[in-house]
Amino acid sequence: MKPNPFIDDYRLNWCFRYLREANADYECSKLVKNRNTCINLCSTALRKAQTAVLYALGEPTQVYNSIIAVLEGRVEADDPLIRTLTSMERFIRELIDGAPSIPRESLIRMTGEHISVAEKLVRKILEAYERDERLNRPFHIHIRLGMRTLTCSDGAG
Repeated sequence: MKPNPFIDDYRLNWCFRYLREANADYECSKLVKNRNTCINLCSTALRKAQTAVLYALGEPTQVYNSIIAVLEGRVEADDPLIRTLTSMERFIRELIDGAPSIPRESLIRMTGEHISVAEKLVRKILEAYERDERLNRPFHIHIRLGMRTLTCSDGAG
């Protein structure tokens, strides 16, 4: 499945690899007894899940730079997807910074929830690209995340 011109097979394979590795690190975090090892595995899993989403969008460095620019207040996040990714980045940072004070079970649960959201985002992004390419229309995505709905488009058309 080659969903869009912005993501080639190379990036698509990295996207799926990062999701697999995020899940593997998450599963290992549930098994280890050492708290520091658990924190390291959870933070690594969170970053890998986030990176998978960035690869699903095409060029991860460009997307991540946009996220950092929003976090630093250099630009406004006028795109709903960038706002969502920015809040994910903020969540990851807060979780990693506060990990030593968070109960182990809560840390593992929040990591699992984050990975689940990342998987849902990747799936919806790829489905939207494929659907809109097939229908020969601009990219548009509508994602339901719990009580929130995320809608965004490429601005074309």
